Amino acid sequence: MSRNDYNECVNEHSDNLFRYCFKLTQSRADADDLVQIAFVKLWENREKLEKVVAKSWLFRTAYNAMIDAFRKNKREREYRNVQEEKVVENQQSFENKDLIEQAFETLSEEQKKLILLRDYEGYSYNEIADISGLTLSNVKIILFRGRKILKIKLEELHLQEYNKKNVS
Repeated sequence: MSRNDYNECVNEHSDNLFRYCFKLTQSRADADDLVQIAFVKLWENREKLEKVVAKSWLFRTAYNAMIDAFRKNKREREYRNVQEEKVVENQQSFENKDLIEQAFETLSEEQKKLILLRDYEGYSYNEIADISGLTLSNVKIILFRGRKILKIKLEELHLQEYNKKNVS
C-alpha cells in the first residue's frame, strides 16, 4: 500500500470507523484512541497489506484494540481492588492489635506472664510450671482464667469500637 493509498483509506474509513468504535465504547475519547491505534497499525503494516483489505483490517484491528484495552482495564481494576483490600486488612490488623494490647493490660502480671510463655513463646504446660515454679494444675487454671478475661474484654472493646464507627 502506498502513501496515497493510506491517505485515501484515512479519508474513506475514519468516520465510519469512529462511529463503530463509539458504538462499542460509548466514549468519544476511547473511540478516538481506538481509531488512532487502528490507523497507526495500518501505517506500520502498509507494506504487507493491500488497499482492498484495509477497511476490514481497520475494523478488526480497532475491535481487537478495544478488547485489549478492556482486558487491561479489568486487570488494573482487579489489582487496585486487591490493593485496597490489603490496606483495609492491614488497618483492621492494626486496630485488632490495639484492642488486644488494651485487653492484655487488664490481666494480672502472673496471667500476662503465663499467657506470653504459652501462646507467644510456645512453651508446654510442664515447661511453664518449671519456669514459673507453679504446679501444673495452677498453670492451667491461671491460663484458663486469663484467656477467659481476655475474651470478655476483647468482646467489650470490639463492641465499643463497632459502636464508635457506626455512630460517626
